[in-house]
Amino acid sequence: MLIIPLSGKISKKNPPLITIAIIVINTLVYFIIQGGDAKKHQEAFEYYFKSGLAGIEVTRYIAYAKLKEGDKGNVGANESTDVDEKTIEEYFPRMMKDDDFMRSLRQDKIITPQDEEYAEWKKLRAKHDELLLQVVSWRYGFVPEHPHILNIFTSMFLHGSFMHLLGNMIFLWLSGCILELGCGRIFYLALYLLSGVCADGLFSAAYIKSSVPLIGASGAIAGLMGALTVLYGKRKIKIFYSLGFYFNYTTVSAIILLPLWIGNEVFQLFSGGVSNVAYVAHIGGLVGGALLGYGNRRFLGRVDEKAFEEDPKEKIPGLLENAYQLMSKLDTHKARPLVEEVLKIEPHNRKALLQLFNIDKLDPQHNHLHETAATLLNLFTRTSEDHHL
Repeated sequence: MLIIPLSGKISKKNPPLITIAIIVINTLVYFIIQGGDAKKHQEAFEYYFKSGLAGIEVTRYIAYAKLKEGDKGNVGANESTDVDEKTIEEYFPRMMKDDDFMRSLRQDKIITPQDEEYAEWKKLRAKHDELLLQVVSWRYGFVPEHPHILNIFTSMFLHGSFMHLLGNMIFLWLSGCILELGCGRIFYLALYLLSGVCADGLFSAAYIKSSVPLIGASGAIAGLMGALTVLYGKRKIKIFYSLGFYFNYTTVSAIILLPLWIGNEVFQLFSGGVSNVAYVAHIGGLVGGALLGYGNRRFLGRVDEKAFEEDPKEKIPGLLENAYQLMSKLDTHKARPLVEEVLKIEPHNRKALLQLFNIDKLDPQHNHLHETAATLLNLFTRTSEDHHL
């Protein structure tokens, strides 16, 4: 399920500078600072398997898993046995997702100093960790097992792939522009950063033993979406939504989107199987953003209620197109009100005036023709262009 809020009110005189800046920073970080990450990560991955480190650790994990299933005590006291490459490939993903094992491994509880292969394993592990730390996303991503304040913020500007970056930046633009113009730049920037903190906080609480870094702006962006639902509450907003292969537009009260978005993340979390998507972080961002939005509405009151109002000028192309179609059928009685509506929005719209003149020519006895002709002449004399009626 996909639900995206829409707003056509983006002012050229007051552009969403913070949103643009965040998009530019994220893009530059990915292409310049993270530019060599894929190669460095591949080098660390190849070293892990070719050096023999994978064989040592996966062998211990197999023994650990068997003992855990049978609840028979300490792994470190059990001798390891060699495993083939196919077995290593099978158990490696499971091992990496077993936070308890990985934590015990790093604490020297799986391979203890008393083990014969401890020195060799420690040397290989240190080299592998050194290679991983050269990968920007590993060095500056947020790791729940070893949380650092700096990494909470740096992780918001890192992405794992171009599609990860692109998807996040699209949602940031769609949600961010509305809030920046509606709440002001200072609150908006604070909302973005604090929502990211909330996202990392809930993720850390849920996966406190995880040693895999969390990266991406999606938690902070989810916070913007959560804040939007509370700030605009019962106000009707236009949304685009898709359910499978079906998609459409509709208008709903903003607050209705909060349980829908949270419900979707919870559903994905428990039914999506193994995934690299941090659904818990998204939930943390949504809830945190909603609370911050409530704080704004309750204590600051910095909300532009007109942020979702459609720019009247956006109606003009549709009104003119409908008028042209009616004129092709010589239905001037229905076409004229549409053209007049355009002129109410933009009194000197040249296309509308020409269309109105063409309508009035069909009824030359009416005073409308003279009024329209006078308006056109007045408009044309104020320009230096040549016009042909």
